[in-house]
Amino acid sequence: MQSSGFYPMLKSQDILDVMRQMDIPIMEEDLEKPTAQRVQIWYEAFLYILKGISLDQLGNDIELLDLTDYPESHSDDIFLMSFYQNMAILLQQVGVDDFSLRDMLNPEPGRVRRILSGVCNFAMFRDDRMPVLEKYTVQADEQAQRLDSLQAELEQTMSRIEAIRAQRAREVPEVKSLQESNKVLFEELKALKTTQTSLVDATTTMKAEKEELQDTIGGIKYAIAGLQDELAVLKARVVHSPEKIQQAIAELTENIASSRLQVTANEESARALAYKVEMLEEIAADIRSCIQQMAEADEVARQHEEELRQLAKERENVDQETTNLRNLSVREEQLRFQNKSGEEKIERLEKSRQVKRDQTFNRLTQLQRERAEVSARLEETSNRMSVQRAKFDDLQVKIKRERSTMDQEASDMQECYDKLRQQTI
Repeated sequence: MQSSGFYPMLKSQDILDVMRQMDIPIMEEDLEKPTAQRVQIWYEAFLYILKGISLDQLGNDIELLDLTDYPESHSDDIFLMSFYQNMAILLQQVGVDDFSLRDMLNPEPGRVRRILSGVCNFAMFRDDRMPVLEKYTVQADEQAQRLDSLQAELEQTMSRIEAIRAQRAREVPEVKSLQESNKVLFEELKALKTTQTSLVDATTTMKAEKEELQDTIGGIKYAIAGLQDELAVLKARVVHSPEKIQQAIAELTENIASSRLQVTANEESARALAYKVEMLEEIAADIRSCIQQMAEADEVARQHEEELRQLAKERENVDQETTNLRNLSVREEQLRFQNKSGEEKIERLEKSRQVKRDQTFNRLTQLQRERAEVSARLEETSNRMSVQRAKFDDLQVKIKRERSTMDQEASDMQECYDKLRQQTI
């Protein structure tokens, strides 16, 4: 009956190497001439190494004990059936689906080789996969460390965000007051700009008037100089008509007085225009100061907007980090579960391997002791058989010699009988 499992048949040496790696005693002649006792020792070792089931657990099968009214009388049968059931489950998982009691009680070399090939292939596959499990265990530890670092970074980021929020909450009233002041200053700036425009126009007009007045004053001064020259000429041309001279002098004096009054008025007007120009320059300086304050307020508002954008960006980063943390938490749970399963498997394997080694060592010691006893008995039996065979050979020689003697005596008696018979006749 062929097995439905797919696995390569191993050579005898490969089977011996794998079995010895698992600390299972086996000889090459055991594969050629397997016995029920030998294969049951192997199957017992397989159950303990691969599934962690010992002989004590096989003997305490409650379900099978409940099926009989006399469990003590059927303890050996119950142990055998429990042994067979567990071994059949193991071999079915390995890929041998046609395991039967005959393979335990009356093993055949071909069947034993096929079963051992399946188990050895599975054991080699398990040993090959152990580094993968260790790799994922290391990765799980690294992911856990990375998650811890990310959580620490997230806590630092959250603390910074809380500090920014608290600072923003403290600055909100100040920002609102600055915004209100900014609005008031903006309105004042608009009014000041309008006033500045009108003042600049008035200043330009006054400057033009000042220049005109200065030109007029210059003309009057020039006229006074001319009149003074004419007066000097007139003084040089004194005539004998005092009335005309007095009249000319009176007219000239009046012209000079009126010119002086006009010059005085023009100077007062110029001083007033200069005062107005100074006032306009002071107002322009105040306007420039207000414009500077407006620029500073705009800079504060721009910085506040930049902080708001930075806060929005930080919120986006926090949301992203929260999403990443959630994903990492899920991954951490998966890795923690895988790590826990791997650690449990490794722990079970280590425990089972240690117990297995101890039991196998004890079993091997016992088997070696039994083998030594059997070898001694075999040697003693062989010696006895040699002695018996020697005795048997001697007996055969004696029998042959006695038979030849008896045959000779019988022939002699027959001859004597024939002679007597002839004599009698």
